[in-house]
Amino acid sequence: MIEISRRSALAIVAGGVVSTGVAFAAVSSFSDEDLVRVTLEKYLGRLNMRIEHLQQFVLEFRNRNPWVFPSGKLSDAVTLVEELKLGAVRRLLPQEKREDLIHFDRWVIAEFHMLTDYAWRSSLNDPIRFTGWQSCTNPFANLEPPKLA
Repeated sequence: MIEISRRSALAIVAGGVVSTGVAFAAVSSFSDEDLVRVTLEKYLGRLNMRIEHLQQFVLEFRNRNPWVFPSGKLSDAVTLVEELKLGAVRRLLPQEKREDLIHFDRWVIAEFHMLTDYAWRSSLNDPIRFTGWQSCTNPFANLEPPKLA
């Protein structure tokens, strides 16, 4: 039989308390920018984007789609899991939460393409800039609604 001394039992408990505290501090320090960044990097690879442009994108994205962001706790947990490259843990979530995250991922990627110059850069090394919503620039586009007869 293995005997555990009082000192080693206290060390184990103290280590658990410290690791729980560190995990809580890490999770509670995440922002919306962190969630959006890890989500985009999951699908698009490393982003060459200044923090100011990312913040502007997230602010505009949140203003345009306030219902899409996951709840605070889920958002922090997903950010931590993606930072640690443990994305497979998502499968353990309830079906509704998984669908919410997939919905969020799709909206972020779509809005990222519309609100930044990601797709228009001449080189992959060019920095990504927030451009905001751009109206149609096609000179031949007919934007008037069709006339009903």
